[in-house]
Amino acid sequence: MFHTREKSDLLLIMETLAIRGILSNKQQQYLHHLQKGFAGEQSFDQMTTQLNDNFFILNDLFLQPHLSNAFQIDSMILTGKTLYLYEIKNYSGEYYYGEEMLVKMPVFKVSNPLIQVQNTKNKLTIFLKELRYDIEIKVYAAYVHPEFTLFNAPKYEGMLLPSQLKNHFIKIEKESKPLTAIQKKLAADLIDYQTDPMLFANDIPDYSFASLRKGIVCEECSSFDLKLHRTYYHCQSCDYENPINSALLSCIKEYQRLFPNDKLVTSILYIWCAEMLSKKRIQRTLKLLV
Repeated sequence: MFHTREKSDLLLIMETLAIRGILSNKQQQYLHHLQKGFAGEQSFDQMTTQLNDNFFILNDLFLQPHLSNAFQIDSMILTGKTLYLYEIKNYSGEYYYGEEMLVKMPVFKVSNPLIQVQNTKNKLTIFLKELRYDIEIKVYAAYVHPEFTLFNAPKYEGMLLPSQLKNHFIKIEKESKPLTAIQKKLAADLIDYQTDPMLFANDIPDYSFASLRKGIVCEECSSFDLKLHRTYYHCQSCDYENPINSALLSCIKEYQRLFPNDKLVTSILYIWCAEMLSKKRIQRTLKLLV
């Protein structure tokens, strides 16, 4: 695994706002969409971890070429022969295939992922020419949810239904060739062209320091109902226990993510933690971040 996948700042911010603020129904649906998408990507990643050493697996690439617009890649598998590009979808339920849209009965429609991944391929092809690489690119729309059904689906190699994923990875593993120095350099170059993922963020609701609930939350269930002891806390909602410093560090990082342009000031973080911990303790923890 060359470039691992983590929760995006967008998803983490939305989850924090769900805990500390109030989301509208539309915003809650957006958060559910992000969470479901991440869960689908994790399912895909579990399958790719079974591949042998003839692969570089690069996940969640946010690329900024010099000569074109930034673009995002869900997952890329690089071998000594081919670059495999995947658009991962965690749709569930019954859909009907259309060349431009997938229709979930009765009226819900989504863009055809094959179009999305083809657009990504076009951008990546231009970018690789910019970097002076010539490699075969194969693209796939990968549907990972076991309860996904697609009626009228064409027999097209670029579409991977849940029942086809295992055999797909077996096939590419058999066809793979050992990585060379060129592929290793390509993977390193792609990482170097990473840009800020928040450039792709949208639909984050407005929020302010004053509007958000203050306090330290349980790292297991996100409850505010904590009983603090000298070195650890006990969550009275789920009985989880962990060192206080761990929860404090999470709380500080949460603030930093929500307000990236603000300085980490002890007096502000003291309020952010609802004055549950001493300023000295907060100050000591801040020094660990320097």
